Amino acid sequence: MTIRPYRPADHETLLRLFVKNTPTAFGENEIADYADFLQTNTNPYFVAEYAGQLVGACGHYIRADGITARIVWIFTDPDAKGLGVGSALLRNSLDKICQEPAVQTIECQTSQVAYQFFERFGFVVQHTEPDYWATGLDLYFMIATL
Repeated sequence: MTIRPYRPADHETLLRLFVKNTPTAFGENEIADYADFLQTNTNPYFVAEYAGQLVGACGHYIRADGITARIVWIFTDPDAKGLGVGSALLRNSLDKICQEPAVQTIECQTSQVAYQFFERFGFVVQHTEPDYWATGLDLYFMIATL
């Protein structure tokens, strides 16, 4: 598996993978938000390739306070489940965040579909909000401290 920075040529493939995760992990309403993110994002965003195919993506940014980072738009191709793609992508972002000496906390907004994945990396649920992302997809706001 290779992890590399996102390129504009990845846009359509990532949108297709994102849609494959809808409505199980993302709400239909999030498709347009993700498409806009891909066109406007200037923060670190990475893709995973396996056997020559894109199989996931994950990014992060440092908040304006300079001491908090946030993981954004992490997902994998459901057909690549069990290959460790999500773990590799999250580790990549965590490694890059840890290179920022001022960062003390990492935030993640996820759902009941993925919160246990983040717990394996030390994230702790701070609060939840029902039907936040879409009907049946709750917000799980999590943090990890460095």
